[in-house]
Amino acid sequence: HGTQMKTDSTHTHSPKREVRIMEAVRRAFVEKRPGFDIEAQHLLARIREDLGITSVKTLRIFKRYDFSGVNDAEAKIAKDSILSEPNCDFVYDETLPAMDGLQLFAVESLPGQYDQRADSAAQCVQLLTQKERPVFRTATVYAFDAAIPATDLEKIKKHLINPVEARQASLDKPDSLEMKADRPADV
Repeated sequence: HGTQMKTDSTHTHSPKREVRIMEAVRRAFVEKRPGFDIEAQHLLARIREDLGITSVKTLRIFKRYDFSGVNDAEAKIAKDSILSEPNCDFVYDETLPAMDGLQLFAVESLPGQYDQRADSAAQCVQLLTQKERPVFRTATVYAFDAAIPATDLEKIKKHLINPVEARQASLDKPDSLEMKADRPADV
């Protein structure tokens, strides 16, 4: 009878624990390895040439993925084979690598804008798991030299953020991936 109770108590607690694990928001950052970081090299050249900001010496770009609706094993497979290419990318779980002296900001699609990277990742993970489609939210995180004057950093942000389709994103990890839109001002 004691064995029966133990089995029952394990069974009643297990589904609740599984639900919490499944709904946890996970975060991964993907950065191209040196030599594969073409986007960062081109953007750095554009900032120097087009914007005339020559104080920028360092630029690192990270693709940020916040996602939920997968278990630990599925999350690992997604990070290793869907969100990244192991020979080309570094993958960081939950937090960025130490970047002393760099200024960071992130850019994300506005709520309601189609996010192709998030949609593609969700579709691929769903195909892989043969389960319900997980929820993905993506952003691009830019890391620049700390020596850049604030006015130059604002010029770079204006260059990178098209206010019709994107906004500056929070660097904090959300508790939920429910989309929140700012209420527009009265007209």
